Amino acid sequence: MQLEGTICVVTGSASGIGRALAFEFSRRGAAGVVIADIDGELCAKVAERIEPVVPTLAVTCDVGDPLAVQDLVDRSMKHFGRIDIFCSNAGYSDPVTWDLSSPIEVFENVTRVNLMAHVSAAKAVLPSMVERGSGYLLQTLSSAALISGPAAAGYTLTKFGALGFAEWIAINYRQHGVRVSCICPNAVYTAMFGRSKDLDTPVVLPVLDEIGEMLLPEDVAAMAADVMEGEETFLILPHDRVGKSFQRKANNYDQWIERTASRITSLRPNDPGLR
Repeated sequence: MQLEGTICVVTGSASGIGRALAFEFSRRGAAGVVIADIDGELCAKVAERIEPVVPTLAVTCDVGDPLAVQDLVDRSMKHFGRIDIFCSNAGYSDPVTWDLSSPIEVFENVTRVNLMAHVSAAKAVLPSMVERGSGYLLQTLSSAALISGPAAAGYTLTKFGALGFAEWIAINYRQHGVRVSCICPNAVYTAMFGRSKDLDTPVVLPVLDEIGEMLLPEDVAAMAADVMEGEETFLILPHDRVGKSFQRKANNYDQWIERTASRITSLRPNDPGLR
């Protein structure tokens, strides 16, 4: 798909990868970009920066609310007449722990944003794409969608689920001209890391050491755009190590679990409070 002339909607685009995607699409000649985020003030500022280059629409939206997602799609369609690309990018992580001590409400909240938001978006936007016979869904997921590790349990749960849902759409809607790609980076310098209150705790420090190289959001966005304008692959893997680990997992699932469990056990801090 050529990005020039397209209408793009990007959720979670007030910062991080979403913001970088919005700027990348505008640089590549998009005809319109919808900036959607739960932070309305930041959302408007991003739209103002892009507006001199590309027409924009700023929409305050909580993607965890299906009605808000439907309203986002409706307003985008009314403003621009169509949606060519919908980027389900908004997401967040539950606290990193080495057990299941987080309350069930934490799992419910992260599921609402990281998983069910993809369902709400697809239900809202796919009918018009099917009617036109074309469309592109870009999902910002994580390496945690492919390979479990030291990431938070709820985060891992939802990213696995979102990948499965994206795969289902890719299979069942391909005949209607709909393409799907999932960005699965390992670690990126975003607010998800910056707003964490426990980056220097015994729980998190081993995780930061484990994830290795961190990329800039702009690098991830540029790679995603290249793939969309090129091979349109289902998986977009900014970190080579993720693809290699995923391949080892596919080759011998049980061996991969054994080795990963051993590695993760070695990372666990010597903290008597852990269960």
